[in-house]
Order: sequence, then C-alpha cells, then structure tokens
Amino acid sequence: MGENYLVENIEYIAGTCNIGEQEIKQRRRLGYLGVSLTIIGFAIYITGIYFFNLEPLIGSLLFIPAMMGAIGLIQARKKFCAAYGFSKVYNVASDLGLTIKVEDDSAQKKDQKKALIIVIQSFLVSAVIAIVSIALGIIFEGFIV
Repeated sequence: MGENYLVENIEYIAGTCNIGEQEIKQRRRLGYLGVSLTIIGFAIYITGIYFFNLEPLIGSLLFIPAMMGAIGLIQARKKFCAAYGFSKVYNVASDLGLTIKVEDDSAQKKDQKKALIIVIQSFLVSAVIAIVSIALGIIFEGFIV
C-alpha cells in the first residue's frame, strides 16, 4: 500500500496528518479542558499559598492538566494523533475511534517519529508551565507577611 489514503475528502499523509475533522475537534476539546483546568488549578494553587501556606513545589502538579491541554491542542493543530501514530493506525473518517491500520513500514516510521515529536513538545510546554508556576508561587509566597 502507498503512503496516502483518501477517506471522505480528508487525506491520510504519513507523518503529517492521521486524523480527520471529528478527531481534531475531540482533541481540541481535550486541549481546552486541559487549559481550563490548568488556569483553575493555578488560581487554587495561589490561593492555597496565600491562605494555607501551601508549599510552592505543589505547583509542579499543574504539569498534569498542562500536559492534557498541550497534547490536545498540539495534536489538533497538527492534525495528528500521537497515540494513533504509535499504534500504527489512522482515522480520517467522520466516525470517532474508527481506525485503519497503516501497512507501509516507511509510513509507520514517519508516524511514530511525528508522534514522538508531539509528545516531546507537549512535555516541554507542560514542564515550562509547571516551572513558571513554582517560580510564581515562590515569588508570591515572598510577598505574604
């Protein structure tokens, strides 16, 4: 089989696009949820520092919702699902979760490389958010009398 497959006018392109519009929308929703949880978590974190002398290192827990937000939004933007890339499948159909196996070895390698890049990018974004949150927590803690 070749590297490009056409389903419902959306094309699977190895290492470039492995999800269709419904899958993209699902990842975008996940990303927005993660961003929302990160913002809410940050507000709770700063409130906890102010009212309960919360340890600033607790800010590292913001890595979790930040990762959810980052991976969702990066996947939506790149039209590529990291889990599908690692699993050697794709879905450009309108049905969520309906996957087709990628048979071509070179296409599988391109997909796995792209998936790894997405995971690394998401990890780095989340780590920066967690580190900045900890730093802001330490700074904020210093202003509390």
